[in-house]
Amino acid sequence: MGKGQRATQAYKSTEFIEQVRDEDGLVVGNPFKLAPSNSGSLLQDEGLASSKKASSVSPAPEVKQEKTVSELEAVPSLILVTTYLSFLMLIVFAHLRDFFGKLFYPANYVQLRVQNGLAPMVSDFESLWTRRLYGRIRDCFNRPITGVAGGHVNLLDRVSHDFNNTFEFTGRVRNVLNLAS
Repeated sequence: MGKGQRATQAYKSTEFIEQVRDEDGLVVGNPFKLAPSNSGSLLQDEGLASSKKASSVSPAPEVKQEKTVSELEAVPSLILVTTYLSFLMLIVFAHLRDFFGKLFYPANYVQLRVQNGLAPMVSDFESLWTRRLYGRIRDCFNRPITGVAGGHVNLLDRVSHDFNNTFEFTGRVRNVLNLAS
């Protein structure tokens, strides 16, 4: 490899890119070939090693790696069926509650209707998860803390009187074990 030739070689992914250029600087031929398995074979491929060094450096034997299919743990059918049925039941009840809510309490669903000729920001179907399912359990995940997160954190207690639509701080601070980070 002459001076300046190293700049035209690079490893990329599993291919070895070698750019051979003509006198005008254009790439000649196919620049892609398989990457060498080790540096000894790179030296032998390029002819840089002397015959004495090339004979002392033996390339590592090629090991065929078989791709194994990642097998997940087999889940019992009863658990799969009951999980899917539970989610289906939650979604059906959420849609039923929206339907009857729009009939009997239209003032609570104003944000989901067209107002003054303007379309709503989100459709009722798009916001179903946020309004009906996640809203009920968000107190489990959205816990306000004070101070720096470490092994223990100071947790601000809060209470909700309207089914987790709004929260009110109680003023109590508890030092709890941090399982989040």
